[in-house]
Amino acid sequence: MSIDHKGIPYFPIYATFFEEEVIELLEAQYGIRASYIVMRLLCKIYKEGYYISWGQEQSLIFIRKIGGEIQEKTMDKIIQILLEKEFFDKASYEKYGILTSEQIQRVWLEATVRRKRDFSKLPYLLSNPYASSKNCKQKEEMNNENADNSSVQVGLISENANNFEQTKLNKTKTPIEEEELTNISVEIPGYAYNQATHNLSGLLESMERYKITVQKERETILMLSDYGKKGTQVWKIFANTNWSKIGAPGKYIISILGSKH
Repeated sequence: MSIDHKGIPYFPIYATFFEEEVIELLEAQYGIRASYIVMRLLCKIYKEGYYISWGQEQSLIFIRKIGGEIQEKTMDKIIQILLEKEFFDKASYEKYGILTSEQIQRVWLEATVRRKRDFSKLPYLLSNPYASSKNCKQKEEMNNENADNSSVQVGLISENANNFEQTKLNKTKTPIEEEELTNISVEIPGYAYNQATHNLSGLLESMERYKITVQKERETILMLSDYGKKGTQVWKIFANTNWSKIGAPGKYIISILGSKH
């Protein structure tokens, strides 16, 4: 790869990365190893720049580098989910055979804003690089201005920290769960809030997304899925179903889950 778009040594990760819908869906289907695979893909992309070529050969090499413990078919399914959920840009993959996204490119442009380069020679860009470069410079100027106020902010942070120590949270449900559970009449068992084994909030969000609004159907799906237990059939249904052809999504899910019990 040419020096115009070579890689960067590190990149930012949002604190909510593992709570993103696509990551939770992948973990529900393929376990926590799926998150590791996504992180390895991001590291590979940023190491090389802002995109990587991807096909059968690259997939086989990648599988070997991560230990060779997954099948090529599984790797292909993971990539397809990342494309369908717009984690990677599907059009770029189908047209050029590469993995990239606007977010990845934005991060790379911000990290390399000081480098002198000709934007016209950068391939596969999904947005205007000149606009991104201008925004990066504006952010840098704002950061310099904010640095002058840092001493005042430190005092405020210290004071707020003391006040925070006096505040204790007594609730165990997240705001999303509490809001969505308001109309649920069945009792949710305590183990369902264990995010290591269950994705209760993700299940509620998925039912909302696919317009499963009948109260009885929602409660039945909750119970049949063991309240969003990871790795169960309900997650495969959400991922693999063509919902445009399903007229009654709630009844459809219940019919499949019911046949498994």
